[in-house]
Amino acid sequence: DCGGQQWVKEVVFPTGTLSENNHNDINFMEKLLTGIEDEQSIPAHSPIEQRWSSSSSSLMSPVYDKNCSKENSVEEDTLHSWVGIIMYLPPADEEDKNSLEQRKRITDRFKGTYCDLLRTVGQEVNYATHWAKLELPTSMWQLIDLQVELQQRYPLELFKKAREILDPKGILGNSLVNLAFGTRPRKPTIPMSVYQNRNKKKQTEPTTTTVSV
Repeated sequence: DCGGQQWVKEVVFPTGTLSENNHNDINFMEKLLTGIEDEQSIPAHSPIEQRWSSSSSSLMSPVYDKNCSKENSVEEDTLHSWVGIIMYLPPADEEDKNSLEQRKRITDRFKGTYCDLLRTVGQEVNYATHWAKLELPTSMWQLIDLQVELQQRYPLELFKKAREILDPKGILGNSLVNLAFGTRPRKPTIPMSVYQNRNKKKQTEPTTTTVSV
């Protein structure tokens, strides 16, 4: 329970090693706060979350390192900083025009100025977006930028093949994942035998079957 609807975005970037931090984490936050308070005057909601982690052996992790494995950690324990921004939305009330207008203003500010600032500051430290927290692009150019960013960072062909084998019906995906990664899972199908067997048991009763996929 996050206390209501909200917009969130999180990025991650390298910040040296555990034994020798290069201070990307501090410099990033200082520039982000300067942009919020002085340059853009963004009414940023609290908190701005910052956390740290080591590298990962997962190919689809934003902090993947080929030298990292379950058996052997990276020689120089690499360090990454994650920064998440947030804006809360008031309850949606279709009868309250002020509420709807306020939600629109917050959404526009978050997806526009706030996220643009986060990307601008992140480009200086080779940032990556937490792809599980992506939002639908609002234009074709945003979609292209998103897909290029993901293609450069992740082994998408391997990911697509894994989905075809492990999730052929696309149950674990959604329209955003399919759009961002350029995947088109096959539409789920239900064997006719399911209906035939069901109807044999109830031949005397008219039946209506509705299936949602």
